[in-house]
Amino acid sequence: MIVNTPFIYDRNCIRIYEEITNNAITIDGIDYFVDSISPGYKNSKGANSYVFALYQAQNYIDDGSSVPDRVIKISNKRDNNNSVSEGNKRFYREIEALIECKKRHIHNVVTIASFGQLSCKVKKEGGKGPTYLFPFYTVDYASGDLKNYLENNDIPFGNRIDLCLQIANGLKELKDIGYYHRDLKPDNILMFDDTWKIGDLGLIAFRDKDNIYDKKNDFIGPKGWLSPEAMNKYLQSDNNKYKFDCNIDHQSDVFQLGKVFWYILQGNAPIGNIRRSDFFDGHDDIYSVLKYMLNHSKKKRPISIDYVINELSRIMQKYKFVC
Repeated sequence: MIVNTPFIYDRNCIRIYEEITNNAITIDGIDYFVDSISPGYKNSKGANSYVFALYQAQNYIDDGSSVPDRVIKISNKRDNNNSVSEGNKRFYREIEALIECKKRHIHNVVTIASFGQLSCKVKKEGGKGPTYLFPFYTVDYASGDLKNYLENNDIPFGNRIDLCLQIANGLKELKDIGYYHRDLKPDNILMFDDTWKIGDLGLIAFRDKDNIYDKKNDFIGPKGWLSPEAMNKYLQSDNNKYKFDCNIDHQSDVFQLGKVFWYILQGNAPIGNIRRSDFFDGHDDIYSVLKYMLNHSKKKRPISIDYVINELSRIMQKYKFVC
């Protein structure tokens, strides 16, 4: 599906108009207005993509009260005329994974709505420039992310454990179909009504396929939430005489999720060799689960997120936490 847009590609950037009604596009027969996610920042450009809000045109009210219906993620790398560009292969892998998750009715991972290519005219002095195509996909608009939610709400401890369980179930769903997320962080945990879902599968890897898009010294994962293996990969050299583990897999996801859980339960991120005194909550068995997830060596971590889910469920029952 190719979606025609009024957007201009100028100086290596897709630019939308200040007036939202000038940003009209049609996806799957539905008319939308496109605007930035953050007010006053019209480019909405990240490291590898743009993210914009989509408002259904027929319901849009120009008084600031309208809530986006969906979000559109657009690669910042254009495709070639008749083929996928090298720079977009990872983006298309993300779309492939999202389609598979939707087909399997994965509950705690974001659901893709549409995908295709957007056409943008290149700005050119004295006339029209060529048209470039950029891959995109859309998902429903989330009411918030984990970081924002924790910062703005006083959440009972039982609800925090339940939140951890929902995210763990999302990771289990990905693991069960052979996917490694590799980019788990609070910004990528999103709320849809009362359900928490894992988003941003931009670094997804498939268990049964070679990670052909990963290169030596790539920074794979979120700064501050990296697994030891991801840091090893970033520092990887040909003279790796100690054979450090550079394979970022499901147990790496477990490590990252351990950091996220620590943040959910305590509000900070664990750094270095953690001790019991670093975890202020009085429940030793909760600390034991986190400590197990955060072991530096994979050999000392849970083999699967299933263990974590079982332990957290047991703890919920033991202490009769109320959500």
